[in-house]
Parts: sequence; structure tokens; C-alpha cells
Amino acid sequence: MPTQIIGTGTAAAAASITGFTLVNADTDTDLFAMTPGMVIDLATLPTRNVNIRADTDLPLPGSVVMNLTGAQTRNETQDFAPYALFSDYQGDYFPWSPPVGSYSLLATPFDDPGGTGNSGAPLTLSFTVVNSVGGITSFTLVNADTDTDIQTMTSGMTLTLASLPTSNLNIRANTNPATVGSVTFDLTGPQTHSGIENQAPYALYSDLNGDYAAWTPVSGTYTLTAMTFDAAQGGGTQGSGLTISFVVVAPALPVRLTAFLAEPLQAGAVQLRWNTATEEQNKEFVVQRSVDGREFISVAHLPGHGNTILPQTYQYIDKQLPSNLSKLYYRLQQVDVDGTSTYSPVRVVTVVPGAAPAPLQAYVPTPADGLLHYTFLGPATGTEELVLYSIMGQRLGRYRLAASGSGTLPVTGLAAGTYVLHLTNAGGSYAGRFVLP
Repeated sequence: MPTQIIGTGTAAAAASITGFTLVNADTDTDLFAMTPGMVIDLATLPTRNVNIRADTDLPLPGSVVMNLTGAQTRNETQDFAPYALFSDYQGDYFPWSPPVGSYSLLATPFDDPGGTGNSGAPLTLSFTVVNSVGGITSFTLVNADTDTDIQTMTSGMTLTLASLPTSNLNIRANTNPATVGSVTFDLTGPQTHSGIENQAPYALYSDLNGDYAAWTPVSGTYTLTAMTFDAAQGGGTQGSGLTISFVVVAPALPVRLTAFLAEPLQAGAVQLRWNTATEEQNKEFVVQRSVDGREFISVAHLPGHGNTILPQTYQYIDKQLPSNLSKLYYRLQQVDVDGTSTYSPVRVVTVVPGAAPAPLQAYVPTPADGLLHYTFLGPATGTEELVLYSIMGQRLGRYRLAASGSGTLPVTGLAAGTYVLHLTNAGGSYAGRFVLP
């Protein structure tokens, strides 16, 4: 409110602007006093939501008029303290996210509200806003089994997998500030990988809310480069990056996997393809699928080639996908003849949307195990029967539906061909067709 000198009948001279203060609009606390010609680096602030307060001496003026010019303009008149350039509500500062550029701020006090009456001593402040975006400060090797740090990585270091707690690894890029718009990765060497991470932690092979995806490196020399940006998907202003080289010493594996791809084939199907350069004592590959990237189930077994120095190609089409999911995770379990296993990196697939799966699903896995696997997704009372027919309509057997809705039926001895599994209950009549190889 305007201050009066009581008893004299004359108004007091308007106060003076003594300085400006940058305020954190998230917490309504002061960040620092602003000085002429200063450079404000957004990357060093705890928030991008700020405001500027014009400070005055006593007695308080009736109003303060502020004029901002430069990369952004604003004219503001404040009748009550605090005198905030972007206004406030009883000291709750409204946020301003300043664009990068140069500014000039003029604040003038008046002895009456609304910028009227006598004016006091104004103050002008010139300042510049920059955004250094931040940068990559270091890399950390992560245990993808436990999601814990193993060690800081330095350029030129050697990673001996036999001495590490696991061969399922990932690499995290550490940034300053801790949160940036995005980080891009580029790994070259015996294995190559490029990716973009929009949320911390910024992991070379990605993660799901801090649950790191696994990467099992092969032997060789690698170069890793990571770069920060102030916008998502590597957009906006580029910050500073970091490049390191390192050597991986891995024990000889019985199978050298040269490629592993998982791609949506059509609505309700995913195609998996992988290649090997050599195989030694390779019993089989087990295709494993997960809906969350953590818990995997086995969906198919494909026999390996035992011992071979010739390149081999494998393929499997997963046609029995869970319903109502937009993303699935796949990996390969390679099993030696002695029962030991290794795992491939995880591949993420965006499922092609399509019609809901049939209520009654029946299939014979590859390779065949002498059993028909089925799942009934419809309403059940627990008393249903499954009837197996040949394609010509000959009834071959009757079986009680498993209480869980999923089970197996023996098909050993049946000739190769097409068959139909049938179920009828109060909810309707259902059929699932399958082919016996």
C-alpha cells in the first residue's frame, strides 16, 4: 500500500528499486540476487520454473511497474509486495520458463497503485539466459540381473567377463544435471547398438523403470559415445558428450550368435530369426517370452546343430500371443548338451494390433512333444469336456477341461494332418484348429 507521512498532509516520496532476485517458482524461495550483465545457465538451476522479484527499500511503494524486453517481452504492474515480474498470489510465485537470449528489465516504483502518482528511482538490469544443456560426466557398468552398479568405466579399460559377477550387463550414462531432455548412444565394435533414452536412468541397452535390460558382450574392442540434448528424442540443443573405448575379454562360448531379430509379422504373430557363426555341443535353443521384461516363459524349443563351423539360420513364428498387450519381450536360451545355458540379449517387439484371440486355442509346439497344448479363454463352469475330431469329423477322444483353462492332451500316434478341438457349454460352441506335423 502507498505509505503516507502522517500529520504533514503530503505524500512520501516513492521508494527506490534496490535490486532484483531470481526466485524458484516451485518452492517460492530465493535462488540468488541478480547482477548487471550476469549470465543465467538454465542447466545449473534446480528448476526451469522461475520468476523475478523487484526489491525495494522502505517504506514500500504503492506499485511497481516492470518492463521486460529481449527474447521475451512482458509489462507488469504490481500493487502489493512481493513485486513479481510474472505475478504471484500472496507470495506464491507464478512460473516463468525463460527462453534463451538477452534481456533488459526496467522496474520503476510509484507512490500510488496502478503505476500512478510520483515515481521513485528506477533500476535497469541487463542479463542473458543460456542453456548449456549439461553433459555426460561418466559411464557406469551395471549388473542387469540385480540392477546394481558394478564399477565406473574408464577409457582404455579391459572388462574380463569371467571376473565379473554376471555376463548380463548394461552401461549407464551419468549426466550433470541428473535429468536432461534425452541422451543418445552409439556403440561400435564387434557388436553395434544405437539408441535414445528420454528418462533417467539413461541406459545403453535401455531399461524399464530402472530394471535394466541385459546385454552379453562378445570379445573385442568397443567405442561408446553418449550425447545429451535438452529435448526428447535427441531434439533441441545439443550438450556435451563423452566417448570411451574399452576391451571385452569373454570366455569362448559354445555358440556364437551373430544376429537375433524379433519383429511383428501380422496381427497376433511375431517372427523371430537368429543366426549362428559356429556351434559347439549345442543341444537346442529355447524361445522365451515375457510381458514385462522380467519374468520369462518358454514358448518353443528348436534343436541346435550340435557341432558345426558353418553359419546356421533359425526361425520361429510365435502365433499364440497374450491378448490386450501392445509390447512383448523375447530372448533365447541356448542349452548345451551338458545342460548349461546362456541367454541372448532381450528384444522388444511392438505387437501389431488385431482381433482378439480365439477363445479356444490349440497348438502343437515345435519340436512336437507328443502333446496338444490348449487354452480356453471363455467362461467355464468347470464341467466342460473337450472333444477331439479329425478334419473329416471323426471323433477321436473326449477329455475333461483343466480347471485352469490351460492343459495338454495326448496326440502320440495320430497321423500328420489337421485336427479340430471342440468345446460346448452354456456360453456357446468353440473350436480350435491345429496341425499335427
